[in-house]
Amino acid sequence: RNFVVHLQQQSRTRPEDIALIAVAEHEGQLVEKVWNYRQFSACTRALAAALQRRFAPGDRALILLDNDEHYAISLFACFHAGVIAVPVFPPESARSRHLARLQGIAADSSARGLLTSTVFRPLIEQMATSVAGASILCVDEIDPVLVEEWRPHQPSADDVAFLQYTSGSTSAPKGVMVTHGNLMANERAIREGLSVGAEGDRFGVWAPLFHDMGLIGGLLQPFY
Repeated sequence: RNFVVHLQQQSRTRPEDIALIAVAEHEGQLVEKVWNYRQFSACTRALAAALQRRFAPGDRALILLDNDEHYAISLFACFHAGVIAVPVFPPESARSRHLARLQGIAADSSARGLLTSTVFRPLIEQMATSVAGASILCVDEIDPVLVEEWRPHQPSADDVAFLQYTSGSTSAPKGVMVTHGNLMANERAIREGLSVGAEGDRFGVWAPLFHDMGLIGGLLQPFY
């Protein structure tokens, strides 16, 4: 029905199976961070509880993060909290041309939250000066004990899951409302079109997670 029910079912029925592997570079070496479904679900619910503390269902939150585990957890946490995610990317610098598009998206979506990490916080604070009423939440600082405070949320098929913004290359970025029903129908079509779904299948994704191909096909399809 939706990714909230699905992830919780996966964490109950196959808790030790691998859900996500994030590959990063540290001191010139590739490092793999591995999460099983139990761990991923716990991190998701802890962040969702933090979101529920600050925001109401239907509030919009920009995801301003690198392509890493925090991006994945943030997206699922928004689903679990009833917050509408706005997948974007962190600014390259504090230059106005790097902040303008993000500020425009934040204003257009009436964003209440800016989800980022401690690394990007200084840049996001500069961006936030022009985003009225939006608060910053560093997702890498969330206390894991908050998992106990998560209030179960069940999205309906007509609830908006996230806003997908156009590139803005020819005009101002425009947001497209993607409902939970839209999302699940799309995932079913991808599964059938690619003939995937065998146990043990793995997806490797390089596409950016703020892009619909990286988000829907690369991240969410293997979870589906």
